[in-house]
This record gives sequence, C-alpha cells and structure tokens, in this order.
Amino acid sequence: MKKTLVTACLFAVGLAACGGGGGSSGSDSAQPVAKSLNISMYGKPIVSTSSTAVAHAQFSLISAAVAADAPNAASDAQTTVKSLTDALAERGVTANVTTQVMDGTALHQIVTTEYNGKSPTPDQFKTDPGEWLIVNFQLDDMVTPSTDSAQQAAMTQFAADLLVFSQWAAVAGKAVFVVAPTLTCDTQYSAASGLRWALDEAFRNGAPIRFIGSVPTGFGFDSSGKPVPNVGTDLSHYGADCRSPDSYLQNALLDSIADEVAAAYKQSADTSAASAVTAGSTPAASQ
Repeated sequence: MKKTLVTACLFAVGLAACGGGGGSSGSDSAQPVAKSLNISMYGKPIVSTSSTAVAHAQFSLISAAVAADAPNAASDAQTTVKSLTDALAERGVTANVTTQVMDGTALHQIVTTEYNGKSPTPDQFKTDPGEWLIVNFQLDDMVTPSTDSAQQAAMTQFAADLLVFSQWAAVAGKAVFVVAPTLTCDTQYSAASGLRWALDEAFRNGAPIRFIGSVPTGFGFDSSGKPVPNVGTDLSHYGADCRSPDSYLQNALLDSIADEVAAAYKQSADTSAASAVTAGSTPAASQ
C-alpha cells in the first residue's frame, strides 16, 4: 500500500513583539514585556520560486531580491522566511527568522521514527502551549485525483500521521497551526481536496490543530465536471493546469496567514500581560 510521504522543510522562527517605544516615565509600574513566541515551521517551503505543477498552499509577497536567487529548496526557504518576516513586520510583529532545510523528510517517517507511530497517553498532555508549530505538510502525490485507490490510502495514512504528530506536539507544549490547502480547479476530486479531507479527518479524530489561511476566490463544478468560477474569480490564477496557484493567490494566502498569526500572537501577549498584572496585584496581608 502506498504510504503518504511529505517533503518537509524545517523553519525555526523566533517571534518577538515590536518595541513599544521608551520606558514608562511617570508610571508607577513598568509596562509588562511581551513574552517571545517561538514558531517552527514544518513542510514544503511556503514560497516556491521554481516552476512546478504541484499544487500546494503557499505564502508569497516574494521579495524581488530574494526571488532572484537560484530556484531550489534552500532559496525557496529563504524567500518564505523573508516574505513572512516582512508581512508580520507590517502587522506590528518583529520576527527573528532562521531556516534549516530538510529535504525528503516525510511526515510518516517522522511519526514512525520519533513516536513509533503511537499516540501519547492522556496524562502526558500539556494544557498551556509555550511554542507554536505552523505546518504545511502535503501528500507525496499532489496530482493524482482523490478518487484513486492508492491516493485514498495515502490520505488515510496522512490523517493518522498528522493526528499522532500533533498530539505529541501538544505533549511538548506546542500548538499546531495547519495551513489550509488552496483548492484547485483541475478536477472536483483534486489531490488538494484530498489533502483537505485528510486534514479534516485528523481534526475530527481529535488532532489538536487549528487551521489558518484562506484565499478570497472560489469555484464550483457543473454536471460535466467543468469548473465554474464564482463571481469575481479568474481561473487563470490557478495556472494552465488549473492546479498551480499564481502570485495573486499566494499573496492573498500570505496576507490571511500573517493576519491570523499576528492577531493570535498579540492576543497571547495581552493575555500574558494581564496574567502578570493580576499575579502582581495580590492583596497585602492585614497588618
């Protein structure tokens, strides 16, 4: 049976809150310092400067200088890092981003090698994640329709592996954010739709994951299987093969992900600050 493989790249991303100006002159107490949030990214490089027919969810806003690099996994990773850094900076989040590319690593291999394919026991889970993971895992085959029997087996394996992967991440105190795949118009039963099913299946089975990212366009299919665009949708954005999202869709997805990551980060920082204030205002004992 064909197992799901995932081309994986590991990005270690350290996020720190933007500086809020000078000290708190005239204030009785200093402004709480926002806790730095570490984010690691697993999966395919979000930005791909190379030509490929494989459909995948991507960030973009590619810097011209970075995009001029040679089209390979390392330069794609560097472009992703710069794109994400710039997008978060525009939203008031300063990001310290580093990258380490791991070519040919599969989600199934990670799960079987590190966790022996087994879920943790309930007592091992942590309830307060201190780190985030953003994952862009894919099926090894992002071309074959989801109606294919081998592809269906791969989808099932993928869902099981993501469940175990995210559970062990929770044990390690890491929250998992999953980049939602951009659905493609090559067929109603595209590999991208199969990937989405696998992600949803993992969630339904209890995977502690949160979906992020979306694009503003869409389409349906008529009775003959031909894609029918929604109002305002241009199918040319999906490429000649109808499964290669262009820079317009990549930019839209980047904006969506950056918005959600920045909002979640700031909410987490605000919550931490409020907790710190509460902890520091315990009533004094009676004299």
